[in-house]
Amino acid sequence: MNNAKKIRILFYKTPWKLKPKYFFNWLISLRTWSKYSHIEIWTPDSMGFGTLEDASGTCYTSTMRGKDNGTVSRDASGVLDHPENWDYIEIELTAGQYGLLLALMTTEVECNMGYSKWDIMKFISLIHIADNDRNICSEFVNNMLVLIGFIKGYGIVSPEAVHKKLNKLGLKTKELKGK
Repeated sequence: MNNAKKIRILFYKTPWKLKPKYFFNWLISLRTWSKYSHIEIWTPDSMGFGTLEDASGTCYTSTMRGKDNGTVSRDASGVLDHPENWDYIEIELTAGQYGLLLALMTTEVECNMGYSKWDIMKFISLIHIADNDRNICSEFVNNMLVLIGFIKGYGIVSPEAVHKKLNKLGLKTKELKGK
């Protein structure tokens, strides 16, 4: 692919540790029959993705962890502080797809209206009321990839559903190794 740009789709593997901070991750993993409970798009900086000890670039997602609430961009080194908890799929995009993706993600971050607690309920309870103004992580990643024409199927999906869509395209999952 001429002028191809690489990105990585990150999949968070739920640690099965008895700590309350993992409670919602467990619920999502159990409800979706998956080891993945969170997903992000990782874009490199001008020097690439860096090393595990010094990851570089930017991660985009929707989250309600810590001070973050909604669609955000964060430094990759802060997101990947425990690389052993992450798998990834590397994707090659055309320069046009990459430019469009960055523009769409930047707009979503700038227009952030918070995290969609209603949409996350789709994976936790039987009741679901759509929230079209806010994102959850997998909805954000899936819809960004749909909007640039990489995959099909706009909507609210689980991290595992995005993983399966990418695997069906022949893309392989790789592990980030621990520090």
